[in-house]
Amino acid sequence: MKDISIKDYDLQEAVNLCYAANQQDAPQTCEFYLNQVLNILYGYLPPDGRKNLDAYLAEKQYLPPVTIQLSK
Repeated sequence: MKDISIKDYDLQEAVNLCYAANQQDAPQTCEFYLNQVLNILYGYLPPDGRKNLDAYLAEKQYLPPVTIQLSK
């Protein structure tokens, strides 16, 4: 991993959106705010980070590992 510089206004907007999503009186859904954050932060991903994301989604690495137990 390498350090990536992010503009302070983008960081501020992403944090604002995360907090707005958690407010009971938010005018939009949580998914709306999450997509806004993704749109801001995805632009900062370098090409290798985007490839890692593609693999993460394609291999469904976000799912917990499955343990199969056979009973006798």
